[in-house]
Amino acid sequence: SKDVSNAVAQERSLLSERRRVFHRLHRQRRRRRGAAHAAAQESPPTFLVLGFVTNPRTPKTREWIRQTVLVPAAEVGAPALIRFVVGKRGLSPRDVQQLDEERRRVGKDDFAVVDASDFNEAGGIYSCIDKLFAWFRHAPVAYPGASFYAKADDDSFVDVARLASFLRPAAGLPRVYGGYLQYDSFVTEEWRHCGWSAGPVGAAHARRHGCPKERRVYGPFPFVVGALTVMGGDLGGWFASSPHVAGL
Repeated sequence: SKDVSNAVAQERSLLSERRRVFHRLHRQRRRRRGAAHAAAQESPPTFLVLGFVTNPRTPKTREWIRQTVLVPAAEVGAPALIRFVVGKRGLSPRDVQQLDEERRRVGKDDFAVVDASDFNEAGGIYSCIDKLFAWFRHAPVAYPGASFYAKADDDSFVDVARLASFLRPAAGLPRVYGGYLQYDSFVTEEWRHCGWSAGPVGAAHARRHGCPKERRVYGPFPFVVGALTVMGGDLGGWFASSPHVAGL
């Protein structure tokens, strides 16, 4: 009958409309998932940002780090962004050319060029210290939102996955400061250290026998060295914006 035909036509129309709505929603979900995946690929992880202070003229050292540190970290999905830290002052034209060639060879730019001295301007231990300070001022600005900012020397071996796992319980705690621990004392009147040791007992002995007895000495106290230095996100943010640090 006519009524039955109309009912069938209406049902078919409703089914067709439901299919159109379903396919439209499915396409939207796929686009959203694709956009989220692309953003995840483009956005750096925000848990740990680690910089290896490196000599721009030692590409073989960096290649060793890429193979023994970066590749294993990526394979296990360690939540870390890793950069090689070089200073922008003191690089020769040949240094710049070689770094550009290295970027092309590895197929990515995993360098952080910071406002610090390097080779031709100072070199040696001075540039290492200058790049350390510059990296901790650079990283929270260049890679904001990380839970931790860290620095290592390029002759250090860092198990990034284990480091991230070790740090995770401290995420969100205020003013986290950690790393490779050693001990020292400080002559406050002369602004110099004395009585260094790798352990507290040795440091106490070194203070007693290696620091001037006629001066006021503070310590021994623990501190972390260049092999591994880690700051919580809030401490890294303070370091990056502090005028006192900028004036050092």
